[in-house]
Amino acid sequence: MRKLVAGASPSMVVALIALFVSLGGVSWAVATGSIGSKAIKDNAVQGRDVRDETLESRDVVNAGLQSRDVRDGALRGVDINDRSIGGIDLAANTLGDREIDETKLDINRLGGLDTGKFVNKVRRVLTQTANDPAPVKAAPAARCPRRTRLLGGGARIVAPLGTPVAITVNGPRGRNGWEAGAYATAPTGNWQLVAYAICG
Repeated sequence: MRKLVAGASPSMVVALIALFVSLGGVSWAVATGSIGSKAIKDNAVQGRDVRDETLESRDVVNAGLQSRDVRDGALRGVDINDRSIGGIDLAANTLGDREIDETKLDINRLGGLDTGKFVNKVRRVLTQTANDPAPVKAAPAARCPRRTRLLGGGARIVAPLGTPVAITVNGPRGRNGWEAGAYATAPTGNWQLVAYAICG
């Protein structure tokens, strides 16, 4: 090494010193994490380059994630803040009677307002079929009592999740009733059809 330095020209020595400094600077930058986002080419970092559970919500720009970025079935109820989803966030016809806990519905409130401001003595009249494996069923019409009017109604299937049953009739019957019909699309176990009229 001494012979090499002794035989080197001044310009060679300066070049070697510059080389060692530049190499040391790169090593120092990598070791201390001084490479910032500006030094990384767009789209150069992929999912496999990021260690699991190292990214947090503050690392993602607002509105930076879209539905296509979330794997199907990856989100659960605990991942969604209460009251953060409204009707406009749901695609049409994505909720059925099996996704709604009917016991949590309050038919005496409309849009958060007491129905007493609009109608008096709101009540629900239910009819139902037998709970058996019959392939075709029609619930008796649910009729509103005298001196009340039909405000609405509906139909639901009472059966284990995944039972192959389709509702074919679900609508008003005359001026004060609601009718419902359904059939099994494949052989199935016991199931029941319920029709209900909302009267006031």
